[in-house]
Amino acid sequence: MRLNTDAPAGPRKPCLRDMATLVNEHLPPAVVQLTPLKQLKRRLREIDATHPQYQEETPLVLAYEQRRRAQLGGQLQVVTSQRASQA
Repeated sequence: MRLNTDAPAGPRKPCLRDMATLVNEHLPPAVVQLTPLKQLKRRLREIDATHPQYQEETPLVLAYEQRRRAQLGGQLQVVTSQRASQA
């Protein structure tokens, strides 16, 4: 009998190749942008369960989309300048 004395492998780092495959095959950018966050989180959990090789990349997709929505949320509005209204 042999004891396994190897140290457990640490968490993997995200891989650019896996990120590209994830975005191209499973999460096209247009779909991610149009999907409500609740459904996007559910889809990411589903991908983690069915494709464990993407577990490091799915949190990055979610974080990027949350940041994108926070930056664009409520920022699109029409502003009139005083000069244009006086002319």
